[in-house]
Amino acid sequence: MANKIAITNQKGGVGKTTTALNIADAMTHCGYKVLFVDLDPQCNSTSIYEPTVEKDTATIVDVLTGDVSIEEALQTTDLGDIIPGDPQLAAVTEKLNNKMARYALLKIQLKKVEDKYDYVIMDTPPNLGIYMLNAIFAADGCIIPIRAEKFAVDGLSALIDTINEIRNLGEQGNPNLEIYGVLLNSFDKRTKLDKDIWAALPKQGEINNFKVYKTPIRICQTIKDAQAAKVSLFELDAASNAAQDYANLLKEIVKEGK
Repeated sequence: MANKIAITNQKGGVGKTTTALNIADAMTHCGYKVLFVDLDPQCNSTSIYEPTVEKDTATIVDVLTGDVSIEEALQTTDLGDIIPGDPQLAAVTEKLNNKMARYALLKIQLKKVEDKYDYVIMDTPPNLGIYMLNAIFAADGCIIPIRAEKFAVDGLSALIDTINEIRNLGEQGNPNLEIYGVLLNSFDKRTKLDKDIWAALPKQGEINNFKVYKTPIRICQTIKDAQAAKVSLFELDAASNAAQDYANLLKEIVKEGK
């Protein structure tokens, strides 16, 4: 059964999509079978995977509304398997909010395919709305990317509170949900702020009950180059700082059974 990981943070600009894409890429590169789910109305992940997009193409909207099964929406691309995102997610929010078990819509659908995969990676929008909540309800654990900014840790509190609330709902929620770890993105060891935040994160983790991954993702032009070319980071330059960092991050994830 797949380990389902939600890449979450209600704050924008922290690299959720980049994190989701490159963790999935690292997993695929190491031979794991991965399903990517794009829950962000911006659909940036979908644009990188380049699935077939036509008028009658099934997307995550059709899956969540129940118009198609998840198997019908699943596509295989050069980068891996994906449930494509859809800009219409924003337009159907009210419709989905009126559904029974509205936060379990994705969880119910994933049960149909999760035995076929080692991991499911879910990219989420930058808010604590229905789509991020569907990912959190469906997930075994969350990875929370942040950037080295003054209020980065302060912004985690709302998300951590939400995760705790969902855990405490019992079987109506997700009692086994874990925070797998907080991941520092775009790390530049040349700057004092980055070094100070990196040094302070473990203590903040102890205070706020979250783990910090030992591998920060260094700022690296190759990440942007891979996304611009819509190719695997590891195929473009496996020796780059970014590829090495994501490979080391994956070792941490796998070592802990996450």
